[in-house]
Amino acid sequence: MNILVIAGEISGDLYASYLVKSIKSYSRDHTIYAVGGNKLKKEADHFLFHSAHQHGVSFAKQFFNSKFKKHLLESFNIALKKYTFDRVILVDFQHFNTVIASYFQSLSIPIYTFITPNFWMWKSKKKAKEICNYSQKIICIFRPEYEFYKNLHSQTYYFGHPYTDIIDSSKSEPMLSTSSPTITILLGSRPQEFSLYLAAMLKTCTILAKLHPSLTILLPISSQEYLPLIQSYLDQFQTLSVTLHHDSAKQAILDSNLVIAASGSVCLEVILYNRPLIILAALPRFTYFFAKYVLNIKLPFISLPNFLTNQYIIPEFVQYNISPNKIAGYSKDMIQNPKKYLLNYSEIKKCLRYEKNVYSLIRNEVLS
Repeated sequence: MNILVIAGEISGDLYASYLVKSIKSYSRDHTIYAVGGNKLKKEADHFLFHSAHQHGVSFAKQFFNSKFKKHLLESFNIALKKYTFDRVILVDFQHFNTVIASYFQSLSIPIYTFITPNFWMWKSKKKAKEICNYSQKIICIFRPEYEFYKNLHSQTYYFGHPYTDIIDSSKSEPMLSTSSPTITILLGSRPQEFSLYLAAMLKTCTILAKLHPSLTILLPISSQEYLPLIQSYLDQFQTLSVTLHHDSAKQAILDSNLVIAASGSVCLEVILYNRPLIILAALPRFTYFFAKYVLNIKLPFISLPNFLTNQYIIPEFVQYNISPNKIAGYSKDMIQNPKKYLLNYSEIKKCLRYEKNVYSLIRNEVLS
């Protein structure tokens, strides 16, 4: 079977790469074609187009990104002159998922959705029904996502969060209080997020460095493409010593007494590694205004851990409340009393675990 796997951003690229790995370990009878990022490129038999660095968080960026849309559709046209696809696995890809789906629907190629965009968080049935209309099956990674879609689509599945397949939380012991702490800052997977968070993160670290002169700051880089932009921010904070990690964020997280992260799936990774966490969540001003006052999107919590548990377990600083002084105040206490902030992590982990061998179960569904 020829399978085309399409992921829209770096987090989706990670999830999709593990799925491809599972498919290939199960059977060599399938040829995998991919659109995504470096991780999918490594696992696929044929890599068609690099999409994982094109995504943004504002409505305006997506609306005006016609050049990317054109190149994406052209890559499909070129591929179809050489190959045939028996099915498409579409991983998230908010803003472009319906464009991609319409293209392959017109060719009568079945589409399987693995991880839906965040419409389930907003309770947007209109957007959700669009996904239902083009999906043969919908595979969810969160229980509330599944509960939302199961009443809209009969072929909806949930096996647990894929991270529970990848990360063994029991083997990661919490860090103890220390006078020489290590802080990891995680920026997210979209370049726009750098402008939303990086300056605030570095200002926070500047405050903490005065309290802890031996402070170590780690900054993982998800792609070398982002290095010049990140360096332009670091040049404004030359008194800070920041160590860049060019591999995965895993080791940086494990070496940390505290992680300050942009809201996203990486926050769940930090929790499974049992590290104290602060989450920052923001949108560009126009997008925030439009979402709040025009679309009337109102969520009790913004970050995934708090949203899933409906509890304020992880300190989250949202939009205009992203204050380096406030964040530093929380950070100081979290470094001194780490176990206090890990007490309710079990509640979050309960929301992620369900079945064992999650990827095997997902693989079976997308192949059947």
